[in-house]
Amino acid sequence: MPRLGSFLICEKIILDQQQKPTLISVFQSISALVPEGQQIPKDTIAGTSWSIFCEWFFAEDELSKGFDQVVEVLLPDGSPSALKGRLTFKELSKSGQGTRSYVHMFGMPIAQPGFLTINVWLESEAERATDISSYLVKVEHSQEPPKPNDGGTHVAALTQTKQV
Repeated sequence: MPRLGSFLICEKIILDQQQKPTLISVFQSISALVPEGQQIPKDTIAGTSWSIFCEWFFAEDELSKGFDQVVEVLLPDGSPSALKGRLTFKELSKSGQGTRSYVHMFGMPIAQPGFLTINVWLESEAERATDISSYLVKVEHSQEPPKPNDGGTHVAALTQTKQV
C-alpha cells in the first residue's frame, strides 16, 4: 500500500527552476472578521487561495499502477463542502524517493466555526488504495483582527460591514 509521508496545508507553494517546492505560511487556522451583531451566511466561502502539499511513497511493485489523489473538505458539522478534487499522477518517483503533489485551491468554507477536515487518499482503478489521512483547519469567528505573535497563524478572510 502506498504510504503518505507529508501532508501540509499552506497559503502558497512556489516552485524554483529545479522544481523544488517552497511552502509559504503553513497554517492550522483561519479567522473570519465578523462585526458584533452580524452573522456569516451559511454557505459562505472566503475568497482566499491555499494549497495542499503531499508526498507519497510507493513500493517497487506499485510503480506500474495508476493512481489518483482524492481531496475532500468536510465542514465542522461533518457535512461535505463544495471543495473537492482529484489529481491523476502522471509519473511516480522511483528509487524510494517520494512522489510530490501540489494542489492549489481557491475558497475556504468559513460559515461554521470549528474544525474543517481536509481529507486525502489515493485510488487505483476506482478503488481506494490507501487509508484516508486528515488535516484539521480551525475556523474562528472574531470581532477583532488577529494580533501578531498570538501563538497561531491566522488568515483574515472576511470582513462584513454593517449596512446602513
